[in-house]
Amino acid sequence: MNSFDDRHRASNGRLTLLGLMAVHITLTGGGYVVNKLALREFNPVAFGFWRLAIGLVGLVSLAWWAKAWPKIDKQDWPRITLLALVAVPINQLIYLYGMSKTVPSHAALLYGTTAVFALFLSASLGYEKIVRHKVLAIIVSLSGLALVVSRGGDIDVHSELFAGDVYIFMAVLAWATYTVLGKSLVKKYGALPTTCVLLIFGTVVSLPFLIYSAVSQDYSQITWIGWGGALYSGLLLTIVAYVVWYRILSRVDPSQVAILTTPQPVVATVLSSYFVGEVIGWPLVFGGLLVITGVILMDAPAFIRRAGDLKRRVTG
Repeated sequence: MNSFDDRHRASNGRLTLLGLMAVHITLTGGGYVVNKLALREFNPVAFGFWRLAIGLVGLVSLAWWAKAWPKIDKQDWPRITLLALVAVPINQLIYLYGMSKTVPSHAALLYGTTAVFALFLSASLGYEKIVRHKVLAIIVSLSGLALVVSRGGDIDVHSELFAGDVYIFMAVLAWATYTVLGKSLVKKYGALPTTCVLLIFGTVVSLPFLIYSAVSQDYSQITWIGWGGALYSGLLLTIVAYVVWYRILSRVDPSQVAILTTPQPVVATVLSSYFVGEVIGWPLVFGGLLVITGVILMDAPAFIRRAGDLKRRVTG
C-alpha cells in the first residue's frame, strides 16, 4: 500500500512539474506576441507607463507575499541603483520600442542569446574564461541571428524590422549587463528579494518620466487588446510567471531550469504566426535552430548532465 502511495505521489509530482513548465513557457513565450499586439494600439512609452504601473502593484504584492524585502547594506546601494536603471527604464523601454517595430520571433531569438553576450561581458570583467566549446557556441548562435535578421538575403538597414531588431539587440545587451553585474547581489540577498528590490526601485524612479506620454496617449484608439496586453505584462508576467518560476525552482535544481529557456522562441514563433500573421520562412526556421543549438552548446557538458537529471525527475 505504501509503495502504491509513493508511486502515486511521484506521478502527481511529475505531472505538476510538467504543468508548471508548460505554464511558464507559454506565459513567457506568449508575452512577445501579447506585447506586439498591444503596441499596435499604444505608443511604446505610454504602454510602458501602464505596464510598469500595473507591474508595480504586482511586484509589491509579490514582495509582501514572499517576504522578499531584505535590508540592503549601504555599500550595495550604488550597484542597486545602477542595475535598477539598467533593468527597468533602459531595458524595458528599449524593448518596447523594438517590439513596436520587429516581430515576436526575432525578439524571442535575440533574447535567447542573452547568455552569449553575458559571457562576453563576464569574460571582459575577468569573471570567467571563454573556453573552446563556448567559442563554437558563440559562432553558431551569431550565425543563426545573422540568418534570421537578414532573412536569408541582404540586410535592409533602412527597414522598420531591422530598426526593431537593433532596439531589441540593445535591450538584450542591457539585460546581459543586468544578469552579470547582478550575480553578486543575488548570491548575497537571494534571487527573489534581489529581483523585487531592483524592479520596484527601477519602476518607482521611471514612472514620473513616463506620465506625460501616458496622458498624451489617444485612448479612443485603445481596445481590449491593448488594455489586455498591459494587464498581461504587468500582472501575469510579473506575478504569475515569477511565482511559477520559483515553484519550479523548489522542485528542481536552479541549473536545470536553464533547460526551460530553449522552447520559448518556438512558442513565440508559433503563436506569432497565428495571432500576428508572421510568415515563417526557411531563414527563420534554420536561423532559429542555430540560435537554440548555440545556446545549448554554451554549457554543453553540464547541459547533457542536467538534461539527464531533469528527465529522470520528470519520467521517474
